[in-house]
Amino acid sequence: MTARILVVDDSPTIRKVVCSILERHDYSTVSAGDGAEALEALATEQVDLVLLDFVMPRMNGYQFCRELRQRPDLNGLPVILMSAKGDKIRGQFLQQTGAIDAITKPFDSRGLLAAVEGSLKRQHDRQQSQPPQALMAAVPDSVVSNEDLRSSATHDPAQEPAQQRRAAAAEFAQAIARAVVPEILKVTGIPSRAGEMLAAAFHRALTPELTLSLSGLLKSLEAASGTRQVLGGDLAVISIAEVLQLLQMQRQSGALVVTTRGAQVTLYVGQGNLDLARAQGLSDEFLLGRYLVKDKVITRDTLEQVIGDNAVRRHLGERLMELGLATEAQLTRALEQQTAELVYELVRWQSGRFAFDVGVEEAAAKQFQLQLPVSALIMEGFRRVDEWRLIEGTFDFDEVLQRDPLAIERLGDHQLTPHEQRVLDVIDGARTIREIVDESDGSSFELCKILYQLVNSRLVRRKAA
Repeated sequence: MTARILVVDDSPTIRKVVCSILERHDYSTVSAGDGAEALEALATEQVDLVLLDFVMPRMNGYQFCRELRQRPDLNGLPVILMSAKGDKIRGQFLQQTGAIDAITKPFDSRGLLAAVEGSLKRQHDRQQSQPPQALMAAVPDSVVSNEDLRSSATHDPAQEPAQQRRAAAAEFAQAIARAVVPEILKVTGIPSRAGEMLAAAFHRALTPELTLSLSGLLKSLEAASGTRQVLGGDLAVISIAEVLQLLQMQRQSGALVVTTRGAQVTLYVGQGNLDLARAQGLSDEFLLGRYLVKDKVITRDTLEQVIGDNAVRRHLGERLMELGLATEAQLTRALEQQTAELVYELVRWQSGRFAFDVGVEEAAAKQFQLQLPVSALIMEGFRRVDEWRLIEGTFDFDEVLQRDPLAIERLGDHQLTPHEQRVLDVIDGARTIREIVDESDGSSFELCKILYQLVNSRLVRRKAA
């Protein structure tokens, strides 16, 4: 008989991801948005296992387990805790909650299935015993509840079609200008200030009417190239997480292009997993060179020199390998980081357009075939958005930070990670938070998280105006 599993998580997207993985492997599922809803479901549903998020509003995982163990008809039900802090809750909290196992978000389908299969087997094999009830303790104050990320999506169905056409035409003009203007400026004799004038000319020329007629030519070009668009829509209606989940479930291969406010990310998908990502119009933190510098493959000076000498404008990774400055393994690691960070960025986008074309290939994607699992990336992206909302409300990026020498001396250097120490070294009492992020290696999320921790630990203070 197929095992029935209750999936409890306050994120609808994570519930869908977990349930779809389980259902593809012949498990039946039922889901709930928090602990209270899960208890209501258990009143009518008979399940064999509970996959339980640890941090939820209303009734969190800890409180759910306490309530579960006080009910004679449910106290033997096995529970697997799901948490971004799974490695920290595995010991004491497993004992206190009576959970059978814990897995750390993000996890891929193999890790999830292994935990489920192992827990069901242990539950079947072991002697039924009463789970501990007397060891329940208070939930740590540091736990932060998640929110439903899609509830804040701002979409106005009544927006005028004419306004939508103008916005789409403007975005199309920006994309054309980004591609064409740099090549025009390479022509001898054209001043660099002409770039803005040329971009403005594209905006004036590419009217909604002209853009519409050009779209017909583009569709003809797609048909002639053997590719075809099979999926497209509005991010305010369908989130990028749901799009990627669908592509993974159907094991699709092609290119997913996502655009918003002048920025564009292209994800190359192979058999449902991510092979590579490319971006235009985003900040420099997503450039490949930054990850190579972070991994100490090359220095900033070497990077700038290679970029300056790259007259034929070849891809940076290809050029570095040709010069013997990076190995394929080092480049692969940097591309994995870049692709993952771009997915995390896309999860934050609440408006924009997406289009998926079957049959589109890219040389670097075929060469490296990163095959990054979509489910784990999506869940990590949502975890970061949760943390980012907590962090960004406490920061003014134009304020200046300064170190507290006495607090740092009391702590000792050995208490900080190398990355935390490098960020601390950049804080000089003159740089703003924005400048500190620009000067440091890593994503703005990672850097702001470190700054947030340094401020809360009082190693760093906000400088008075």
